[in-house]
Amino acid sequence: MKAILIVITSILLLTSCGSNNDITIGTFNIAWLGDGIDDKSPRTQEDIKNISQVISTLDADILALQEIENSNAIASIVDTVKYSIITSTYPIEQKTALIINKKIEIVNTYQLDAISLGNEDLRPGLVAYCRYNGFDFFVGSFHFKSTSRYDDTPYKKSRSFDIRQEQSEILIKEIKKLVTIKNDKDVILLGDFNDNPSKKNSNITALDNDEFDFLTSNMMSCKYSIWKSIDHIIVSQSMKSRAKNSTLTMIDINAMFPEEAAKKVSDHCPVIVKMNLDN
Repeated sequence: MKAILIVITSILLLTSCGSNNDITIGTFNIAWLGDGIDDKSPRTQEDIKNISQVISTLDADILALQEIENSNAIASIVDTVKYSIITSTYPIEQKTALIINKKIEIVNTYQLDAISLGNEDLRPGLVAYCRYNGFDFFVGSFHFKSTSRYDDTPYKKSRSFDIRQEQSEILIKEIKKLVTIKNDKDVILLGDFNDNPSKKNSNITALDNDEFDFLTSNMMSCKYSIWKSIDHIIVSQSMKSRAKNSTLTMIDINAMFPEEAAKKVSDHCPVIVKMNLDN
């Protein structure tokens, strides 16, 4: 275990090297992170400590989070002196969220309700317009519809595919609106999209276009090695050259903790990359 942690730390040290205008961004679905009151997936203090260790190890400046109950749940795992916390207003137990280092100015925030298709059991998008050392950019947290065991009929399964496709189309439209409002094409989209653009019959094809680039399309799942990753970092073309691809990393929580402890952290692994925001 000590050797594994040394390897992970070494990788993260590589991502930490850079100019003063480098920031680390990432995404992490923490799987039903509750506030400790009647949680759907109860966790012990040791579990919370382990999640906090993962967050601390990432040392991200901006981290998109998914499946969060509320800001109190986030406050239990992050340094609130260091980070600002933003969450969507619904669903009750699986909100989208962003934690942003307070050295980064949050100029505006936007909840993209259109992405939930009028259904508050689905997740809206959450976007912040940020400024760091004079560089302005959008960053968002998203969590698209999954295809799960609850989609137990051909119709439900097919409908889940259609919903993801519709969500991806709406996301592009909503982002274009924000880009127009701010006259700024610098965009980072983070989250659990429950699909991969390189999969046969991908249902998020609207996001795979000339205006955006999936940095993570070739990543594999940390849970099932034959599956493509569904947790993504997507950047606009104006941001693509700012991504330091050598720092793109999926942190395997299964290597950080014993099997049962890792399961209580999440069934996803965080993905991070360093971006250079030199003007």
